[in-house]
Amino acid sequence: MITAMHSRWLSLCLFLTLIGTSSGQPRFANIFSDHAVFQQGTDIAVWGFGIATGLAVKIEFGEITVKAKVDRVGNWLARLPARNADPRGRDLVLIVDGEIVDRLHDIVVGEVWLAAGQSNMQFPVRQMSKHLPEAKSWIGSARRPTIRVRRINDPVLKDRNAGAEDIKDTGGWVRMDPETVLQFSAVAAVFARELNASQNVPIGVLDVSWGGKPIEPFIPRGMFYHHGLKPILKMANEGHLDELAKLSGGVIIRNPEGHPGAIFNARIGPLTRYALKGAIWYQAESNCGRGEDPRRYHIKQRALIEGWRGQWQRMDLPCYYVQLPGFPDATGWIRMREEQRLALAVPNTGMAVTIDIRGEGIHPPDKLSVGRRLAKIALANTYGVGGNETAGPIYDRHEIAESEVTVHFRNVGDGLMVGDKLGVGLPREAKNGKVKWFELADSTGSWHAAFAQIEGDRVRVRSDRVKRPVAVRYACHVQPQGKNLYNRAGFPASPFCSDLDLLPWDDHGELN
Repeated sequence: MITAMHSRWLSLCLFLTLIGTSSGQPRFANIFSDHAVFQQGTDIAVWGFGIATGLAVKIEFGEITVKAKVDRVGNWLARLPARNADPRGRDLVLIVDGEIVDRLHDIVVGEVWLAAGQSNMQFPVRQMSKHLPEAKSWIGSARRPTIRVRRINDPVLKDRNAGAEDIKDTGGWVRMDPETVLQFSAVAAVFARELNASQNVPIGVLDVSWGGKPIEPFIPRGMFYHHGLKPILKMANEGHLDELAKLSGGVIIRNPEGHPGAIFNARIGPLTRYALKGAIWYQAESNCGRGEDPRRYHIKQRALIEGWRGQWQRMDLPCYYVQLPGFPDATGWIRMREEQRLALAVPNTGMAVTIDIRGEGIHPPDKLSVGRRLAKIALANTYGVGGNETAGPIYDRHEIAESEVTVHFRNVGDGLMVGDKLGVGLPREAKNGKVKWFELADSTGSWHAAFAQIEGDRVRVRSDRVKRPVAVRYACHVQPQGKNLYNRAGFPASPFCSDLDLLPWDDHGELN
């Protein structure tokens, strides 16, 4: 029998245990640390945890003070009023009963971007510097204390239906300098630096990338009930992974991290109250490698973007992404680049074309070009800087007149040119260069190399071997390097195929 004294003793032990696990006081969520960046121009959510229901907390940020209460499940949430960008660091203070229980230093206000994807997004500046000589001077001038990055490394949860309440990773925000930048995502760091230089405001990056992972784990699980993606979730939940791998537009799940929603639940979901300006995305390699089916990827990418927008309650949230470069070991990348081009149908998106970027292997080191191209798109579309010509030509339509095909493009600007990109800078125009990589399909669906000629904002294409062309394509090869098609601002044209039924998608297949 448990006496009243024993009962009080057990209650005391339980209380002391709770104090031990929670430090006995409310705290900020782990996304908040010294050097954090808050998003300007919108209410700033600040939240955390405590153990005493109804306990009043007070949050001070500079001259602003707001109040909140710990709810019945131990959470508290406060909202600071919107502020303009400000590089001056201020303390963020948590007060209970007139006593400071937590204090964070050097919090600034600027622009916050989410960086997500797999290994080409995670690819660090240190690795870039080993293979790209031009990176040395870029690193040497990287003392930019108002650029801060928060890398998140949380593992996935065992319960795939659960979402993390807080990130477990207690690593903090890190200011950019020539030493710290070496650990940053190279694409995200270059992107942030370009925005910082243009806008002259602090830039924060939340880096949730994870190498070797397909798109499915980054998509909120609820989005698999839309756009015809429900079979993917159902097969994954039931453990029918072999069937899922064979499904049209399926996915190969190699580990727990590859399951639908797994990375979102662990690394992204806990951040959705943290206000953002936009997101950048570099992924697709693990959806189009050996034995992987890239078809329907553009639908998955729509689910990703719409899912993030819904979670942040920002249906206009900008999302800019990278189209895969050339890679000689994977024909599946050819179809994937088309899927990524089709994803431009999602409003308020933009695509950085990288088909002309040189480099060996699956991780081309020239992330300077990639980050700068993403930044050009963001600066134009989100910040209104740089005019309309900040991305490459995109296939719009074509016309067939007997044996000749005329191809029309968007994003042409002042016209088209043949160019050659030799380093990290803009391509140089090849004045007498021939337009390469255009092909025409005959009535049997066989492709033939074609002669192409630029005429202003159009390209005329013909082939002596094709009298009645039925389709046209450009740069639909594993690595179409050399002279390529550009607009005169120096942005490369996206590969395209006018009839996807005539474009191979199986990485085991041979191009015809």
